[in-house]
Amino acid sequence: MYDCSRVVVPQHEDDVALFDWENFPPSKFQGAKSSFTIIDECTGIDGKLIARNAFIHGQVQGLVFAEHVTVEKTGLVTGVIFCRTLTIFGKVQANIVCDSILVRDGGKLSSFLKYRALRIEQGGQVAGKFERRCVIDQQGRPQNQTEAPSLDFLRSTQRNSAPPGR
Repeated sequence: MYDCSRVVVPQHEDDVALFDWENFPPSKFQGAKSSFTIIDECTGIDGKLIARNAFIHGQVQGLVFAEHVTVEKTGLVTGVIFCRTLTIFGKVQANIVCDSILVRDGGKLSSFLKYRALRIEQGGQVAGKFERRCVIDQQGRPQNQTEAPSLDFLRSTQRNSAPPGR
């Protein structure tokens, strides 16, 4: 068993972006590649959940720090989530820094969210402030990110496509 009290939890977005998941203590524990933690429907946690893979059917209030997190239909997470992947079938009201997020049909996400990839299935509900993170290479330059059109570009496109006489 690993000592999770020695795990250093990232404090900033950059810490999560550069986090070495292969050396994450739960990953290094014997057999950890297939290990997982299940929080059942009758269980609630007030504090920290640190795991390699977390399946949350119950309630977690506080910090969830895991490589892969799944919030099941009966699950509720409030607080902060740091992870590599997050799948939401249930309800999440948290500040989140995550690489990849999938909000499934019936999932509800209300968040301040920093992400690299976000997918919302039909029937998924989202609200809050979302900010796409870019990948930084070792020289401090963004890697292969396509820039979103600026607001000025969008306004000029809308003006130029207006019907004649306006």
